[in-house]
Amino acid sequence: MSSKSTPRRRRRVRLPFLLILIAMFTILGLFMADLRSIHPSSQLPIKNETLEIMENGVVSANKTKTELEGGGFGNKCATVEEMGEIFSRGYVKESLRVRRIIHNHFVVNGASRVRELHPEQFCNHGFVIGKASEAGLGNELYKILTAAALSVMLNRSLIIGQTRGRYPFGDYISYSNISFTIKEVKHLWRQNRCLTKYGRHLTMRIDDFQKPSRTDVLCSNWKEWEHPMIWFQNTTDAVAAQFFLKNVHPEMREAASALFGRPENLRYRANVFGELMRILMSPSRDVEEAVNWTLRGGRDPDIALHMRMMMNRSVRAKQAVVDCLRKAVDNLPRISKPKVVLVSDTPSIIKDIALSIDQFAEVLHFDYEHFDGNISGNENKLNILNFRARDWGPAPRWVAFVDFFLASRAKHAVISGAHRRVGTTYAQLIAALAAAHTLGNLIY
Repeated sequence: MSSKSTPRRRRRVRLPFLLILIAMFTILGLFMADLRSIHPSSQLPIKNETLEIMENGVVSANKTKTELEGGGFGNKCATVEEMGEIFSRGYVKESLRVRRIIHNHFVVNGASRVRELHPEQFCNHGFVIGKASEAGLGNELYKILTAAALSVMLNRSLIIGQTRGRYPFGDYISYSNISFTIKEVKHLWRQNRCLTKYGRHLTMRIDDFQKPSRTDVLCSNWKEWEHPMIWFQNTTDAVAAQFFLKNVHPEMREAASALFGRPENLRYRANVFGELMRILMSPSRDVEEAVNWTLRGGRDPDIALHMRMMMNRSVRAKQAVVDCLRKAVDNLPRISKPKVVLVSDTPSIIKDIALSIDQFAEVLHFDYEHFDGNISGNENKLNILNFRARDWGPAPRWVAFVDFFLASRAKHAVISGAHRRVGTTYAQLIAALAAAHTLGNLIY
């Protein structure tokens, strides 16, 4: 019995010994990898032009303006404006280039031309649908704008989804006639006998951006999809459309780069969403009337300030925004007293800031309580949203649309401040539309 038990004891000793040995080698390997310095591979095919610019000394985010002029290398701090200088290079030229791409796309794929296509051509044509609810304005507009950007990338026509025959925010926003509705596409599909004559079913492929395990935004070539309609769901910010820059298929990356620029080249960034808004949307007649009433026939504002305070009256936030406004005013061309339009969900913060900046700026604000026009449309529908008062403020919902189009008239700067969330989608789109307006009606 004793002779048979000996090998078993040896095996029991060997197993822990092997585990300990493997663990030691693993720890040693990790330790060595951690100590090893990482060098960029010279064999990688990626050409980072921004890195080349900084290495050649043209501009560096870590140098102040004085150092750039004098060639010094002492201080490695920089202001926000100096760090953003590299992003502003070629901005106007790129935005005009993208404006031309968008213009040409809708000339070819706009509703007026596609309606007149030969039945066989129409039945083989593709569409991208953008469908939004009437929740947060910024997030919902991004759904439509992302669909528009995708339609450009895929060379398809745009459908703006309706609910019970009404466009999203249709009481306050007018949409151009370059897009379709689902109802019209269904009618044209039957009229051109796409199913009975050409065997084409009006099907839709849905991709949900908010489900990472299921979305094909990175791994599929959307240009090869044969479905007549594509719906890219839940694209509530500027990020979703730019994911195509990282798609594994070169054809998709090229299509995305034509709009958004190449990720490795920071110098050239176009105002894609601003240009799309400019061609797709405008204020309704009543909202436009309220904007003009606020301006009192005067010139457009120079600066727009948006404060998302969520009923908070932070003293530090107020002081920070006043300092920022002073700096923005100092950077303006010589103006006796620049106009600043104030937008906020918290009425008290508007009064506080107005008193603080009245000495060096003319303050504009849409005071809906003194406006005689009627924009509300359906008051019962608006009352349902009272539970969002803490988030959106106590003003009626339609006021946000007047503020949006009023602030987007800013000619020189848009400033965003907040209690919690800085740079909300609402403020992003104000800045984008304002930037598009500054280029006028130029087409590159």
